[in-house]
Amino acid sequence: MAENKKKSIKIEISLLNTVEQTNEYLNEILNQVDIARSDLSVSYEFSEQDLIEKLIIIFQSNEEAEKFKDYIEITENMERYKFKSVDISQCETELTRRFSTCSTDSFQFINEDKQTEYIEAIPGDCPSFNNMEDNILPSLPNNSVHTNNILEFYFDKEIRDVDLDIILLFLENLRKSGGGEYVDYTLDSKKRLLNVEYKSHMNKIKVLNKRFLQVKIDSIEYNIIANEPLDIQSFKQNNMVIILRNIQDSWLRDEIINLYAENLVLNDDSSNDVAKIIKSLIFPNTVYVQYKHNFDLELLKKRYEKKNIINKIKIEYLQAFASKIVLVGLFDKNTRPISKDLIEMYFTNKRRSGSNPYLSIHEREPFLLLSYDSQENCEAICSKAHKIGEHELVVECLYNYELFENYIKEFSDSAKINLAEQAKIIENDEKKLEIKNLKEEENKDKEIVQSKDETLYKLIDKNNNQENKVDEKIEPKIEDKPIRDSEKMQEINPQNMKVEKLEFKKPYFKIDSVKEPKIKLLKIFQNFSEHLAKQLNDVQSSLELNTLNDRLELNCECTHDLPSVLVEYKEVKKKWQIDIENLIKKFFEQFKIENIKIENPNEVLKNVQFDNTKVYLKKLDDLEQNSFYEIAGYDDDVDNLIIKIQEVENSIPLIVDQIEGLELYQIRILFVVKYIRKLKEKYPNLQVVIKHKSLKISLKGKQKEIDDAKLLCNNILNKINYRDLAIGQRETKFVAKREIDILNWLREKNLECVLMADNDRHLVRMYYIDFEPAKTCKNEIESIIIAREISSDLKQGISDEFTRNFIQMHSNDERVYLEEENDVIYLSGFKTNVEELFSEFIRNSILNQ
Repeated sequence: MAENKKKSIKIEISLLNTVEQTNEYLNEILNQVDIARSDLSVSYEFSEQDLIEKLIIIFQSNEEAEKFKDYIEITENMERYKFKSVDISQCETELTRRFSTCSTDSFQFINEDKQTEYIEAIPGDCPSFNNMEDNILPSLPNNSVHTNNILEFYFDKEIRDVDLDIILLFLENLRKSGGGEYVDYTLDSKKRLLNVEYKSHMNKIKVLNKRFLQVKIDSIEYNIIANEPLDIQSFKQNNMVIILRNIQDSWLRDEIINLYAENLVLNDDSSNDVAKIIKSLIFPNTVYVQYKHNFDLELLKKRYEKKNIINKIKIEYLQAFASKIVLVGLFDKNTRPISKDLIEMYFTNKRRSGSNPYLSIHEREPFLLLSYDSQENCEAICSKAHKIGEHELVVECLYNYELFENYIKEFSDSAKINLAEQAKIIENDEKKLEIKNLKEEENKDKEIVQSKDETLYKLIDKNNNQENKVDEKIEPKIEDKPIRDSEKMQEINPQNMKVEKLEFKKPYFKIDSVKEPKIKLLKIFQNFSEHLAKQLNDVQSSLELNTLNDRLELNCECTHDLPSVLVEYKEVKKKWQIDIENLIKKFFEQFKIENIKIENPNEVLKNVQFDNTKVYLKKLDDLEQNSFYEIAGYDDDVDNLIIKIQEVENSIPLIVDQIEGLELYQIRILFVVKYIRKLKEKYPNLQVVIKHKSLKISLKGKQKEIDDAKLLCNNILNKINYRDLAIGQRETKFVAKREIDILNWLREKNLECVLMADNDRHLVRMYYIDFEPAKTCKNEIESIIIAREISSDLKQGISDEFTRNFIQMHSNDERVYLEEENDVIYLSGFKTNVEELFSEFIRNSILNQ
């Protein structure tokens, strides 16, 4: 069947420039004329020196093409961007199409001379796949396309009004933040999200390259994350999902919502059934209804207006959008907090999360917003359960940003109210506790005094009895003169009596690593712990570190003698606690903990020297490139180590090399076993270009990366085996003529083999690495590829014009090949397609006789 051909506008620009400079110029021009790069198809032609000599841009809109052409043809712009000439023409958009609907990394290319070639590329490796070679361009941070110079800065704490001007100066400082002159800025109502529009696009890129920033103002330390802003306005309507609110749990159990959802989009042919109903884990009484097909939004709204009440409860309907964003809570399903760093590492780990890493991350406390390349990817992520240890993550697609924004506002307001109420409760409890303690201590004083009095009186009585007995023995007939109690009291000295002293609990101070993360440095550095213990000993305090689950706890207890009087005890306790708190705070101010990304850790750390008694370096992931490290220690030592790492990183030279002398089957095997992808997963910064026309591989990166790339290539090529398959002359010709169909079939069957036709010997040579896929391929290829002929006997009574039209109509059909030779039409290809085409010829020939 003939394909529909849509005309587009092609602009070809002649120049001679590097990939980086051309990419920068193109982004700047698109920004000036307000055209989104995602709406274009961009490709390049390279010179022998690997410089771009032709920039090819395909526009779907005539208006955008004219606007672009008018801007660049201005004399000043031609000189500025070093363009030599500009040509504009029409082209057919069928020049590029995917191999199969499920493929994300294979494409078919058709030249102007209609010669087909096969190429594989990794998504995100280059912005366009129209070129005949697999050109890998340096990707911008997060691989996202934005047509403005706005950046979003998220702060870990609320920005003080007095600090805003200094923060803006910091974000303008090229050396410290990578930024430059800004045009405008906006600060959100919570004063934690700052949007800054830079004058130059390059400043934006430099800030994004740093991403993690930090500025200290009057002992207040701000940790900042830079991101592309969320482009909320570009969210497209999702016509397969709706949002319903005020939904009761019993309705889900009784399938009331299924019935209601079906009624909203019910068609006469019953084609729009409900695929799934998902209860929101975040928004209360909210469900997402997913349908099997697109629905008519206007019809749905009309039906909703007619019926939106169930059991006297009004159902709220909200429109869903394809936001390409996944919501992840900073808490688990049991509302226990989860570290943001852990969540980031989990979702950059493809094996654990089940998806490619996110493009960008945005924090909206208490949630993280992860941006992906497609809505389908988001829904696939949200369809599976995610766990980090014992924590079951709260993960959900963001279908409506306004719903989320309102929820965050309500959450923030209620949190403030709860905090205020909690503070009042704590204050009242503290007052009650203080009164209770005072009463208990007063009662103790009374008991002690009473105990003293009782002891005294007992001693008096005992002495009286003893004296009476003595007197009776010595002078039994003489009566003693009675002695008053006051006189007896004078004879007894209370200082000689052992009376129990009043004792109070020793004051203590406690803080854990959740409130002060730098406590963990005391475990890492023995000398840090010794210094703190000595300082605490000078103010008569002990030091004890305890490990509790995943946190550390620091305990200090008073060691000097305490007074026995309540008022004096309280004064000593208060002063001691203030002194210890200030000492601990001042002690930890001299340290710093930073996260830094090192592109080439193996080479960098080999050349960086530092004192591991003052600073330490810890790897946070298992990547060999672009790894995140934690640096902790003394403030100045941490800063110096970061500077050294950056200096060494910048000094590592990039090497340009290539692997030559390859055969076509070797090139194809490298594609089949995903050679580029394996390198990209291990070395994201390595530029790999497989040039199948010149049968070579170009490499650009660090020396170790290139050595490993060559070693991997040799290991793959050394494992290649082959076997010749005799499948017939016509069948062999089909394999030669329809290579793309064969490649598609191999991919569909997940067979890591390459088939190359030898027409002279009527053989197909099969190249492979693993025997089992090759065995399967052999068995299937011999049974699935057939040939049939339409002889002159079958063509009797049929006009030559009908035969010519039939051949012409089906000459480009996929999975089948037609040719006429000696008045016989030969059909060859996949069995089903050949049989269908043969039957169609017989059927139509009878009707046309």
